[in-house]
Amino acid sequence: MSTFREKAEAQTEQVIGQMLGDELLVREGQSRLRKADSEAEPSEDRAKDRAKDRDEDRAKGADQGIVRDERGQEQPKDKARAQQVSRVDKGGDPPGKKA
Repeated sequence: MSTFREKAEAQTEQVIGQMLGDELLVREGQSRLRKADSEAEPSEDRAKDRAKDRDEDRAKGADQGIVRDERGQEQPKDKARAQQVSRVDKGGDPPGKKA
């Protein structure tokens, strides 16, 4: 049985024990959950580490671009960089200073 399934069954056993007021069932569920945690395969731990790394990478990427100020208005995260970004002139009023 997979570790995930074992943990899910152990938690279900705990919840049912709590609903019925059966303290023995709750303790058995807790014991099964601890056993499943201790028997977790190293490959599952590596998968969890990789998922954590991906989440951290996403968080770093979210650190760029537009943020909200104290009034909830959208502002560029890096104002100096945002002012230097070039845009293509589409025939309207071009951005930036005019010479």
